[in-house]
Amino acid sequence: MEVKLGNCRIVKVDDMNLSVEQYKVVPQSKNPNLRHDGEKFRWTHIGFYQNIHQALKKIIDAELMESNSKSATGLLSKLEELYSEVKNVKVPKSILCTK
Repeated sequence: MEVKLGNCRIVKVDDMNLSVEQYKVVPQSKNPNLRHDGEKFRWTHIGFYQNIHQALKKIIDAELMESNSKSATGLLSKLEELYSEVKNVKVPKSILCTK
């Protein structure tokens, strides 16, 4: 089961852990035999978290770090946009961790 928010997702690993992953561009390899044409994307692991609140906080932090905002007002508008997206996320009961 997974929850998507922006270009990130939360995946339940087991009963005690959630994994946060981000959809990123795969960099070109220095090995000429492993090079690929154009941009290639894949899910990149960011970290493991104990509950949905910690995972959502990490996604918000990652999205803010990747934003191109150069001013405080730009960051605040991006933060408001992210919080409105978080409010609309439907978290399935199967992804909630129980201790």
